[in-house]
Amino acid sequence: MRRDIQAAPSMRGVGVVNSTAVDRPVCEPVGVRLPAVGLERQRVGWRPSSMRLDHAERALLGAFALVSVWVLGLDLWQVIVNGRVWTGTDGSYSTDQLQYLAWIESASRHVLVANLFVLHGTPADYFQPAIAISGMLVALGMSPPLALLLWKPVAVVGMFFAARAYARRALPEEGRGAWLAVIALTLFYGSFTVVYGSFGVLGDLFPGFLSWGYPFALMALAAAVFALVGHESARRAGRVSWWPGALGALASILHPWQGEVLVVTLVLAELSSGGLRASLGDLRSPRLRLAAVSIGGTLVPLLYYFALDKLDISWALGRTASKHALPVTSIALALAPLAAVAVLGYRGPARNYLVRAARIWPLAAVLVFLQSGTGAGATPLHAFGGITLPLSVLAVDGCLRLGWRRLRRGRALAVMLILIGTVPATAYELKLAKANASPTPGNPNFITRDEREALSFLRHDRAPGGVLTRFYLGVVVPGRTGRHTYVGDCIWSEPDCGGREALAQSLLRGEMSPAAAQQFVSSTGARFVLSDCKADANLTRTLGPLLESVHRFGCATVYELN
Repeated sequence: MRRDIQAAPSMRGVGVVNSTAVDRPVCEPVGVRLPAVGLERQRVGWRPSSMRLDHAERALLGAFALVSVWVLGLDLWQVIVNGRVWTGTDGSYSTDQLQYLAWIESASRHVLVANLFVLHGTPADYFQPAIAISGMLVALGMSPPLALLLWKPVAVVGMFFAARAYARRALPEEGRGAWLAVIALTLFYGSFTVVYGSFGVLGDLFPGFLSWGYPFALMALAAAVFALVGHESARRAGRVSWWPGALGALASILHPWQGEVLVVTLVLAELSSGGLRASLGDLRSPRLRLAAVSIGGTLVPLLYYFALDKLDISWALGRTASKHALPVTSIALALAPLAAVAVLGYRGPARNYLVRAARIWPLAAVLVFLQSGTGAGATPLHAFGGITLPLSVLAVDGCLRLGWRRLRRGRALAVMLILIGTVPATAYELKLAKANASPTPGNPNFITRDEREALSFLRHDRAPGGVLTRFYLGVVVPGRTGRHTYVGDCIWSEPDCGGREALAQSLLRGEMSPAAAQQFVSSTGARFVLSDCKADANLTRTLGPLLESVHRFGCATVYELN
């Protein structure tokens, strides 16, 4: 490590200080207030020149970027080399990306998003800024998949710089080596666990996994981290800033779990601060007003989601359908190696506000996880998105407090441990993603040319109405045609998504009698029945009295109903 960026031992935080003193920069002796200019000079992490990346940082950003395009590269390989028809998915689980494409298609027509995964009309009442922007781009002629992919570089670069900023501000005097360790562990840490009885990994804990088709979660995480950094900066300067609240609001509207974790972290961090308690008697206190602005701004979109759940039945049903009962032991095993070292970071007083926030963040994630598993929440695992950042900060801080640098070959040992904690799980994730993204029967990430022609017909046909088809193509219909579908995404095709899927399957396999088939199709209110290339039945005779026209596209058929 270069000598010119190492802090002298005498400049480190005093071991015995009161709760107010530990909120001061660690380079400021208790009782002495440094001039603002001098203080900013010492804050290496926020000098304009610090935006320039060194070779190691560029390597980490490059590695993260390469990981982020892994699935996209596999998809494009199938298109270019094997001539497959790609539906625009960019992840291991194509249903989620096809949901985003449906939202973008809906936003291209209304700005706000309606639920296209049911045949009946639904209100266009969901606003998500990134989806709205993508929708406007689609309205101008861009394809929905490209309008979604445009957010990938924003999410990847944003997450990298968020981790970098937090590392530099939380450990300002520990130097480049400590910052690089935090960034590497944040972006690439992974450990194996048992998932539903099988050996594997948990993708939500791995930022690289989030870059595979979940850009909004990654962007929300970056916004939440920058909100914490901005809040600490304004708090230290004794001023009120709107930026932390605005970034917190962005995190909440993009992915509400990250907003919830941010709110809990801020509340607990402020309550544990002697400075805030002393300010409660003065409503004009900048620290109190800053806390109100940061927390209040983050809360507003969460109240909007609460209202959606109460006012839109699709959101209420979707929340119930998205409750995945993941054992806590699976999460604990996945985080155990890093968490065991992070425990060292709880020794002694927190060196500054961001280290205190890092200590609180895991507790906040647990609280949001528990709340998400109740009747008022959904998808609990999302609460742990980004948990590697606070654990990495605490792990590095704890090791440095123990005098890691005094160990012989300490740097080499640290590099080896970081490689062990990052490379094996990352390699496993890449291998698993390749298997999940490969063309397989029933996986709608790739479809046949005939099915593409049938979907194109449905997109350009002027007759209004929804589509009845099997789950396989049902999940593709909204994003590809802009039409409602009978069944497609079992978070949104509710109630009784499983029953819907079984009925559609029975119809298109020819297992229904003509009378039963006609009664079922009439009851759905569909205008079209789409038969994919794996469907067995010829429905011309079965649906005879209901048919207005039949359009064949090789092995795919569109039946238009009267």
